[in-house]
Amino acid sequence: MKRVRLGSGSSWSRDRLQPAGDLVLRGDIDYLCFDAMSEVTMSIAQSAMLNDANVLPYDPYLPLRIRPILKDCLEKGVRVITNSGWLDPVAAARKVLEIAKELGVPQLKVAVVTGSVITDRIADLGLTFIEDGSAISESRDKVISAEVYLGAGGILKGLEAGCDIVITSRVGDACMYLAALAHEFGWSLDDPGLAAKGMIIGHLLECGSQLSGGCFADPGYKDVPDIANLSNPIAEVTQDRIIVTKLPGTGGVVSEATCKEQLLYEVQDPSRYLCPDVVADLSKVTFKQVGKDRVEVIIDGAGSPKTPTLKALIGLREGFIAEEMVLFAGPGALNRAEVTKHILTERFKKIALNPEEIRTDLVGLSAVHRESTPREYEDPYEVVMRIALKAESREEAAKLGIEVDALAVNGPAGIGKWGTHSPGTRIRPIVGLNSALVPREEVPYHVQVLELATAEAAA
Repeated sequence: MKRVRLGSGSSWSRDRLQPAGDLVLRGDIDYLCFDAMSEVTMSIAQSAMLNDANVLPYDPYLPLRIRPILKDCLEKGVRVITNSGWLDPVAAARKVLEIAKELGVPQLKVAVVTGSVITDRIADLGLTFIEDGSAISESRDKVISAEVYLGAGGILKGLEAGCDIVITSRVGDACMYLAALAHEFGWSLDDPGLAAKGMIIGHLLECGSQLSGGCFADPGYKDVPDIANLSNPIAEVTQDRIIVTKLPGTGGVVSEATCKEQLLYEVQDPSRYLCPDVVADLSKVTFKQVGKDRVEVIIDGAGSPKTPTLKALIGLREGFIAEEMVLFAGPGALNRAEVTKHILTERFKKIALNPEEIRTDLVGLSAVHRESTPREYEDPYEVVMRIALKAESREEAAKLGIEVDALAVNGPAGIGKWGTHSPGTRIRPIVGLNSALVPREEVPYHVQVLELATAEAAA
């Protein structure tokens, strides 16, 4: 019986590098999938590019991930799928081909899936924001990015073209895994049962080590052995059975509990998990421990037809944030922090500071639970006061740093300043994240194949 093994290479751009290499060398995997996004990833990248034309339009960690594993993947027949393309997957693919040439790789085919970025036309589609129902056209001047979650179709075409690597911009994270399974088993993406099966497998794997003990450990309640050496998970799939596991001899744990937590991760309605290619009913999923770090995933009629729309994430300019840290230590640290808060409040009145929002936290004292923090404790020996504001303009936001810097000689005794490492980091633009539903017909995907020989000829 045919068996396909899928490896989770990463859960986001800055995830650990080592587990992917371990999976290639010891995991007997057929596919390695790198998730390189969070919800705000592309909006932040777009904002950074507006301020600095030299910022890469793709995941800057992509070269660090590809270079150490590329030769081994090709030798072992491991195909790579990743959404590291961000705003320009073509540029990302060209970088991969450049790395391949440097490594002396004789042949490489890379598929590029584009079409998700619709920043230039989102305001012209007559759509409204999900969050408040307002027309996107009314915020036209604030839009800095708009990307649609594409499905598995473009990735599948890249695999069918025989490509070793497929690079996309935004897609549903789990679609990378669904596409691999659809290709291997000949599944139709229009079959809700099979599409749901692939999406659920992908959803379990997409967050990497969260399935094998990451974000699970709660010492004394949920213990994870050797957590410093977590392995990323593997899904072993046949036509009639799904097993999730990890590399033997590594840290972490794969259990029914880790699977249940990941299954419900970032899910609002488990009975209607809206995916680009299907609506999945996660209540139809059960788990069975069948060995050490081996869990069988049982999926029973979990799919319904896909919706007529796709979700788009829209980044909006929402002003600027300024953030400062002031440090206090020794006896009376809390009292001096409170005095400093009073000083700043009064001085803000004098300069007519007009922020949209402002907050002050005594970090380690009330920053997490805020007003619910109990007051029945002795004064702390150290206090860090964090003060942050949101303002419409960079000039208004800059007023915070001016007043905080002046505390060096105008504040209480024993005050310290949390210095920044470089200029320009104390004020940054805010990217507000909104969403909309876009008719599928408005977002066609495109697949382009680049080859190493083509890159050499162009050079």
